[in-house]
Amino acid sequence: MYATIADLTGDAVIYRDLEPCDPALPRLAALRARLNLPAGPPPRKRDAAYARIVRALADTLQAARGSGPLTTMAVIGDTDNDRLLADHLRQTSALPAYAFIGEDRPVAPESLVWYGDTANATRWRLIHNWAGELDWRGVDWARTAVLIDIDKTLLGPRGRSDGAIDDARAEGALAVAARLVPDLDVALFRRIYGELCRREWHPFTLDNQDYVVATALLIATGAMSLDEARARIETGALEGFAAFLALVEPRVHPALASLHAELRALVARGDPTPFKAFRRAELTATLARMADGRLTLCGDVYHLCWNLARRGALLIAASDKPAESALPTAEQLAAGLQPLHHTPTRVD
Repeated sequence: MYATIADLTGDAVIYRDLEPCDPALPRLAALRARLNLPAGPPPRKRDAAYARIVRALADTLQAARGSGPLTTMAVIGDTDNDRLLADHLRQTSALPAYAFIGEDRPVAPESLVWYGDTANATRWRLIHNWAGELDWRGVDWARTAVLIDIDKTLLGPRGRSDGAIDDARAEGALAVAARLVPDLDVALFRRIYGELCRREWHPFTLDNQDYVVATALLIATGAMSLDEARARIETGALEGFAAFLALVEPRVHPALASLHAELRALVARGDPTPFKAFRRAELTATLARMADGRLTLCGDVYHLCWNLARRGALLIAASDKPAESALPTAEQLAAGLQPLHHTPTRVD
């Protein structure tokens, strides 16, 4: 069976920029004004402001359906960020907010453990038990908004096909690197990229793949050694990606001069996704894996949400992917690529 994310949610989908894919929904600037939120980069899922924006979108969609005000929120995800989203929903509204945090852990005993209103599961199939518990608690699904995490939950569920998400990102990084620098030492680039993905580098990279890939490419082509970068970070002499770009400018490989200038300009403007070519390559690699079955939709999550929608639940999907990794450019559309949430994928 093949299906799309949009079969569940339509265009009620948000990516990292928090601009709804449905053009009828309010833009982020309008939501910020309505909620008295400050300007700046879009909030991330771990931020309380993210929960307020998602709740406002859910209220807007619910009002358009005419099904009465929402009485319950529910979150389906795989990480602590999803747990935090449920916590913030509880804190910023008077509504109960339930959460299911799942993954497949075949070496662990099968368990569904509740911590307050959040349940942790070691098997995705236990999501049906979670929903049954909410039925027992009297949840009215027609007045419930279900917020579905995309990455490593609905798409590429953790413990099943989640590795394909990481592989697509790595393939996109390598494709762009090799295109920009034809004589690139690929083995060196792979080694540096893998090192920079480690948690110990997060204070510098902020776990932002644009920063990781660009830094790996610049280091692999001689702008700075990995040891020098590590030493500068440890001594506080290198504070962040913008400082790194400024520091390496005299030693940038000629083939990367244009990219380096673009990165500096976009970072200075506050763009959190400055390596556009990498993100477009990531999208191509992701959609290829969706097409050939390496990257699948979680059958347990998909079928449960399908049934909840038939019972009246409002479904919204959210991804931390930048829009550039999920929505094709005009050129990519012309080449036959579709938005990630409209791309058919095997349900497994």
